[in-house]
Amino acid sequence: MQPALALAITATAACFALDAQAAPSASQNCYTVHEGHFAVHPNGQNKGVTLNQHNHIVYGKEGTPIQVKFQACPSLPGNWPNEDIHVGRILVGSGCLTIDNPNSATEPYFSNVAACSSNTTPSGAQTWTYGSSDDRGVVYWRGPPNSAGHIGYMTFDGTGTPMVSKATRLLKIGCDTQCVNFSIVPQLD
Repeated sequence: MQPALALAITATAACFALDAQAAPSASQNCYTVHEGHFAVHPNGQNKGVTLNQHNHIVYGKEGTPIQVKFQACPSLPGNWPNEDIHVGRILVGSGCLTIDNPNSATEPYFSNVAACSSNTTPSGAQTWTYGSSDDRGVVYWRGPPNSAGHIGYMTFDGTGTPMVSKATRLLKIGCDTQCVNFSIVPQLD
């Protein structure tokens, strides 16, 4: 084999290998790092949440559990991809998981699926964390301005059973009482 041809084949193979392993480092666009069911954890199980007719997140109502994609957004601080810690947004279909009342001074917060605010820097209502220094694989809402940044769903007790509004079954998000992280799992129990 001629040296120039061998060099071209090696360079081409190296480019394909890099494309398969590297995150889109040149781009600031959000990119998918995890996908599956958006889950809560009553009694240690992985249970799905659904959407009501207004695209709000509900628990304990009939429906198809939502499938999500967690997208890391390189423009947001706190991404550590080598440790599987990401800050970004959660896609549900073509929309983003959004907190309805992100600037509320009191909890609970509620969520819905709305148009994504940005492909690079989501609004605070659409910014979520996947994993943390202590918790790998867990999902939290980053919270309102000046918060600790780890807001899960509210529970009654230590069982992980979600608190919901009585009439509408809207999932209550917040940590004023007890809260538990969300997860993105490949399979529900």
